Amino acid sequence: MSDHSTTDTGHAALTGALNSSFQILRWVMVCVAGLYFFSGVFNVHQGERAYVLVFGKIDGLAGERLLEPGLHWTWPRPIAEIVRIPTERVQTVDSGTFWYRNENQSAGTIRPGTDGYTLTGDANLIHSRWAIRYTVIDPEIVSFRLANLESILQRELDHAVLRCTARRSVDQALRTEIEALRGAVDTELRHRTEALALGIRIERVDVLALAPPRQVTAAFASVIESEQDRSSKISAARAAASRSLNEAAGEAAQLQSEGEAYRRRVVAEVSANADYFTKVYEQYQKNPDIIAQTLLQDTLHRVLTGVDQKFLIHRNTTGQQQLRLLINPEPQPLVVPSKP
Repeated sequence: MSDHSTTDTGHAALTGALNSSFQILRWVMVCVAGLYFFSGVFNVHQGERAYVLVFGKIDGLAGERLLEPGLHWTWPRPIAEIVRIPTERVQTVDSGTFWYRNENQSAGTIRPGTDGYTLTGDANLIHSRWAIRYTVIDPEIVSFRLANLESILQRELDHAVLRCTARRSVDQALRTEIEALRGAVDTELRHRTEALALGIRIERVDVLALAPPRQVTAAFASVIESEQDRSSKISAARAAASRSLNEAAGEAAQLQSEGEAYRRRVVAEVSANADYFTKVYEQYQKNPDIIAQTLLQDTLHRVLTGVDQKFLIHRNTTGQQQLRLLINPEPQPLVVPSKP
């Protein structure tokens, strides 16, 4: 009887232990399931969008696939996968295809296949480095339809650089039309990316470096120095010419002003004389003898005012005798002899 009760007691203890273990395991499984469920919560940051792939396919309807910034939920891995795409952030792709392979190498011959370069329209070589800045406008195309966007952009940039540098001379590419060359590459690349429908927008194409081959750098520097000296002399000559023109214009304006003043003065004098003659003529027509005598006396007065010695000569009727009178002789200055 004691053996049977002992067996029942052990069986009950084992059953209780198993029940406790199952309850603990059940709670552990519930917690694990809850953690797994809540691990599907994720956040889409500002400046990016996201797609959810469920078993490798984009989840959601056509207009609801792209997730906006904020909190979202999806099935955790391995059921679902989150693909994040930066849409508002400006991204950059550099190209050193046409630059030296080793910038620290001493100037020697260009190694085709190793050193990069482009050929200009006048059969000269130049080296250049370029960069593209772009933003994503169609994340689905960029993420799921293109294998390697940066590689595609770099190849298209290289093609645009080749076409545009071949249309310009080496002087235009390296000195006189650098901005025009950059703008041409920018326009060429925009047209090409729009035709390929890459789902991006080109913000700007930048030229990072332009240089002649290292073997002729000194010759190019000498040409640039000569061009600068020529420009300096041309500027100095133009400044001198402008200064001379300004001085000549000032002198001409002064002469014109003086001539105009003289013209006005002469016209005023002539006009005054004409008015005086008109008035005298009117009086002369009324009293010719009196006006004639008055004019004669006025004329004699003006003439004799500037004469030093004046004589009054009276001749008699027979013509044999004449009388001369000195009128108002001017006093002669007294000359004092100097001492020996």
